[in-house]
Amino acid sequence: MTEEQLCALLRSDPGAGLAVAIETYGGIVKAVLHQLLGAREQDIEDCMGTVFCKLWQHAGSLDPERGSLKSWLCRVARNTAVDLLRREGVPLLSLEEDTLGLPDDLVEQAARRVNAGLVQQAVDSMNEPDRTIFIRRYYYMERVRQIAQALGMTDKAVERRLSRGRERLRGELLGKGVILDEI
Repeated sequence: MTEEQLCALLRSDPGAGLAVAIETYGGIVKAVLHQLLGAREQDIEDCMGTVFCKLWQHAGSLDPERGSLKSWLCRVARNTAVDLLRREGVPLLSLEEDTLGLPDDLVEQAARRVNAGLVQQAVDSMNEPDRTIFIRRYYYMERVRQIAQALGMTDKAVERRLSRGRERLRGELLGKGVILDEI
């Protein structure tokens, strides 16, 4: 079943569509949650319920033309896990404005969306393995050692690539008109 067909099924018969979505995407949603929450099985199950509840609630507004359902579910899973960790007071790494040294007046929601889009474009334009390193570090919040082992690199090499990547990212954002504090 294509994503377009699944979205249509979710609109016409939410129960059946939800069952197909859970069967099709339950594994990847669980993997995203496991990456962020570790072996906390009860929290993973709770978050999975929240993710698919949100899918059911937003079934009528999903548009495959604007992005894939798989990506939407992974993003909701990540955000749900991050929200849980924040509520528990777990310190998180993020590639947001404060990490990049953006001024506090850009905290408003509209500016965050624009900046997040620019950051995403800049990360997407990176060469491999830098793009993978950035995504694994700042999106999936993996430790440097994990990334290094997965990519067959040393910890220092990953740290250097992250540092250089942040500098390139700052440069690209400055070039696109985002004002950064002096480094």
